Amino acid sequence: MANRYTFSTQLEGFIKVDEDGGQYNNRTFSFAIPKETLTVMEADREELLEWGKTKAPNPKRVEVALPKWDEETSIVKYSYSKEDSRKVPVFVDSDGKPCTKETLQAVRKGTKANVIVQQSPYVYGSKVGTKFLVKGVQIVELATGNGAVDSGDLSVEDVVALFGSVDGFKQDDPQVRQAEPVAAVEDSYDF
Repeated sequence: MANRYTFSTQLEGFIKVDEDGGQYNNRTFSFAIPKETLTVMEADREELLEWGKTKAPNPKRVEVALPKWDEETSIVKYSYSKEDSRKVPVFVDSDGKPCTKETLQAVRKGTKANVIVQQSPYVYGSKVGTKFLVKGVQIVELATGNGAVDSGDLSVEDVVALFGSVDGFKQDDPQVRQAEPVAAVEDSYDF
């Protein structure tokens, strides 16, 4: 009993998705769930929780876990390690080719992507909640740490099994351009 969702988003926050995850081999990235998708996910979550409550040892005394997304901003922080292979998402470019280690090292905040997420229920003693797994990430526009953005050659190539082909980043044919600057609000002081 699981529900899958596919949507476009932008990666946010601290991002570490390459194979070298440090001493504990931890990897992480964050993204916002679009409002339309979040509405569907919240409705599905209620159904999954009701199902979970029927499986709890004492359905009248159940503790419901919080959702995996921030309820105000709809941002999800997704963390995983190589050792837990169930949680490791597949990263592909817009042609559906698996991303290389070098590409994964270059992924930064602002990267535009299509994401496949799976939500399923769990029951752990008297606690009922929903698991949140990112199954796949398709990089559509790669934002790198040096201010460059690669959105590909804007041609549609092949249909990919999970996503289909979209215009955007292709690691075999980089189309690097200067990233659009983010407008900063400057502090002003009145003396």
